[in-house]
Amino acid sequence: MKLDLLTPGIEVGLVTTDLAPMVDFYEGFLELEPQGEIEFDGGSQRRYSLGGSVLKLVTYATPPSAAAAPGGGRAQAGLRYFTIGVNGLRAVAEQFEASPYEIVEPVTEFAPVPGMGWMFVADPDGNHIELFGTL
Repeated sequence: MKLDLLTPGIEVGLVTTDLAPMVDFYEGFLELEPQGEIEFDGGSQRRYSLGGSVLKLVTYATPPSAAAAPGGGRAQAGLRYFTIGVNGLRAVAEQFEASPYEIVEPVTEFAPVPGMGWMFVADPDGNHIELFGTL
């Protein structure tokens, strides 16, 4: 089956039980552009532009019975992180170092591709984000 895509990107939903610190991180620190908030039966989602994709912070009136499982792919199988490509990865790393947010894995240069690297950070719920790009 080949999907006939309506949009060129994906939408990633992060379910949270503590919205304020997540908004501070994604909207305040990462400065993602808000697209608005959508109310639905039993909850809501705050939407943010992320290139051609959308990041959604989802809350439910009745919180999920299981808390977020921090730790990325090394902690639990399944969808454990998402990746954002950036220019100037070292400058991004410096901003994280000066912030209260966790750097999970520091900048590492790709051995086969000089001048390119990656790092992992964590949001306030412990979700991991891989940042990769030019150093």
